[in-house]
Amino acid sequence: MRWIRPQVLAVSAILLVSQPCAILGDDSRNLRRHVQAQLPQSTEGRSAPLPTADLNAVRGAVMSSLSTSGTTFLLALPPGTFRRGVNLGPLVYQQRVTGVVLIGTKDGFGAGAVIPPRGDIITSEHVVQNAHRAQGADWVAIWFRPTGAAPGFDLAKFILGRVVYKDAGRDLAVVRLADPLPSDAAAIPLATAPPVVGEEVFTIGHPKGYAWSFAQSIVSQVRPDYSWSYTDGIRRSATAIQTQTPMNPGSSGGPLLNGEGAVVGIVVGAVPDAKGIYFAVAAQHVKELANR
Repeated sequence: MRWIRPQVLAVSAILLVSQPCAILGDDSRNLRRHVQAQLPQSTEGRSAPLPTADLNAVRGAVMSSLSTSGTTFLLALPPGTFRRGVNLGPLVYQQRVTGVVLIGTKDGFGAGAVIPPRGDIITSEHVVQNAHRAQGADWVAIWFRPTGAAPGFDLAKFILGRVVYKDAGRDLAVVRLADPLPSDAAAIPLATAPPVVGEEVFTIGHPKGYAWSFAQSIVSQVRPDYSWSYTDGIRRSATAIQTQTPMNPGSSGGPLLNGEGAVVGIVVGAVPDAKGIYFAVAAQHVKELANR
């Protein structure tokens, strides 16, 4: 599509309608003779330059004929005011990383988020699908981010977590700690409203084993009743948040956060053989589990 600057279009319209035409009729030859008669001609048949005084008079006449409302509008435009964008990423990470956990099972690792009101952990069902079975319950290992500069962890220093609820159809699960929540850990609030397309979002997870990694991107789309499945053959459906935030094995189950640091979704995965198309289950489904 071709665009026209409004300012240019407005001034052109003012000039075209400012004076009625003094010549009527469709005879283009008469029009040409009339115009030529009004212009001084040089001996070579070319238009001679008008005297400066005449040009000043023309300039003044044009200026006085301009639409007052049009010129006032153009001249009254305020100067643009620009503000530097605020980078919310560091603040979101610092405030929420203590509420993101590493979950270990016999199949591998995933992520999870501590949520209110009980301090339970929300994660993806496929992360805990093959948890260790003992004493009539499913158990996983939970690590919180160690304090200090290095985000490493001691494999033996984990907290037992019991899988108390699984919703395979939404790809969500709830894990409850067997021990009290660490004193330096904090629950991450759930967003009160869904995100909008173009909104900035963030993730904290463990892609490819790089523990407590941070990424940011935008919401590409919100897709109600989105359906998908994995190699387990289970058909899953939920309102899904489509985003460009990179996700890899180890990211699943981690929180998708908005600029206020609230959970807007739980990371589930990516579209195979596609770049930049990743999904998280919307927080509205997390609320349904949290209220059980």
